[in-house]
Amino acid sequence: MAAVAPFEHPTRIRHLAIDERGIGLRATWRLERGFVNISLWRHDRCVETFRLTPAEATRLVGFIVEGLARAVPEPAPAVAPPPASRHRLRLAEALEGMAARLRQ
Repeated sequence: MAAVAPFEHPTRIRHLAIDERGIGLRATWRLERGFVNISLWRHDRCVETFRLTPAEATRLVGFIVEGLARAVPEPAPAVAPPPASRHRLRLAEALEGMAARLRQ
């Protein structure tokens, strides 16, 4: 792995997620070594690890964010009242004007 410039440590250096089967995925910053360590856990035993450089981690996070963005439905566009409603409104205004003139 190529040498990397030093990074500032994030405030949180470890994250653990556990799926419905009880398998854990732990991400640990190892920035002093230039990577993020991803490890898979079964019970209290680490069964596999994978090292991501900060650039690779950035691409992985981008991939996840893009997928999440597609998973959320887009809001429905604002719908203008149908033309018939606007027509009725104009007609009602015209009729009110005519009734007011007749009352004079």
